[in-house]
Formats: sequence, structure tokens, C-alpha cells
Amino acid sequence: MAQLTENEIIKKCQAGESLSGENLANLDLANQPLVGVDLLEANLSGTDLRNADLTDANLNDANLTGANLSGATLHRTYLVGSNLTDANLEEANLCGAFLSGSLLCGTNFRRADLRRATLGCPKCEVPGPFGSLTSFENADLGEAIFGEIKLIGVVLLGANFKDTYLYEVDLSEAVYREADLEGAITKKGRN
Repeated sequence: MAQLTENEIIKKCQAGESLSGENLANLDLANQPLVGVDLLEANLSGTDLRNADLTDANLNDANLTGANLSGATLHRTYLVGSNLTDANLEEANLCGAFLSGSLLCGTNFRRADLRRATLGCPKCEVPGPFGSLTSFENADLGEAIFGEIKLIGVVLLGANFKDTYLYEVDLSEAVYREADLEGAITKKGRN
């Protein structure tokens, strides 16, 4: 099957058609309105999605390796099981997004809005403690839920954890200051 062009993708989105399983690798979809689009299992590796509006989109099990989502709106977006290796989500709005089971390796969440987002899964470890650091520096994680995850090679410096629920989260190999976790709620109570 031939790869869709940017114009064909936009037309399909406007018509409410699914792009599930499509190869959209390395395309320029920056600044596009992709609200509610179905991108289940789509290949978006290397795709430019800067400032795109992916509110309520389905990106479950999508390959977003190396994708640029800086400044994108992913409000209430489903990213369950997606591959976000080396993806750039700097200053993205992921408020209420679902990222459970997503692969985070070298993922950039600097200054992203992750309020009320859900991250983590049982036995899910963030790989690459040296060289591929995932960064939540200065991100807003207020009221987010981190569940059953070992944060290896993750930078949390300056992140807001006010009312963030940390359920069985192992921070032993993460980079943070105690002050960064002020106001977080753990399984045993507040930090």
C-alpha cells in the first residue's frame, strides 16, 4: 500500500475516516487539526506534528519514534502502549492523556502539561539509564497518576508533583530533588 500524502490525510481526517494502521512516517503534519483522529497502530515515526491538535485522538499502540510533537495539543488523547522513543513533546498539552504502557526512552516532556495524565504499568521500566534520558524537567504533573513503574534514567528536576498520585513508583534511579516531590501523594501518604 502506498503512503498517504499530507493532503490525503487531512481530507480523511475532515471526513472522519480512520487512519488506523496507516504508514504516516516522516510526513509534515505540523499545525494540522487532527481532533479525534483514529491513528491506532499507525506508523508516525519521524513525523512532524508540531503544534498539531490531536485532542481526543486514538494513538494507542502507535509508533511515534522520533516524532516531533512539541507544542502539540494531546488533551485526553489515548497513547496506551505507544512507542515514544526519542519523541519530542516539549511544551505539549497532554492534560488528561492516557500513556499507560507507553515506551518512554529518550522522550522529551520538558515544560509539558501532563496534569491529570495517567502513566505507568506493571513491570514497565523506562530503558536507557545512560544516554537516552527521558525528561520531565519543569513539566506540570499536577494530579497525574504514576502507577507501578520504575523510573530508570528519568529527569524530574523542577517538575510540579502537587497532588500527583505515585502508586508503587520506584524513583531510586531517577534524577530529582526532594523538593520536586513536595505535595505528591504516595501509597503510604503524602511526601
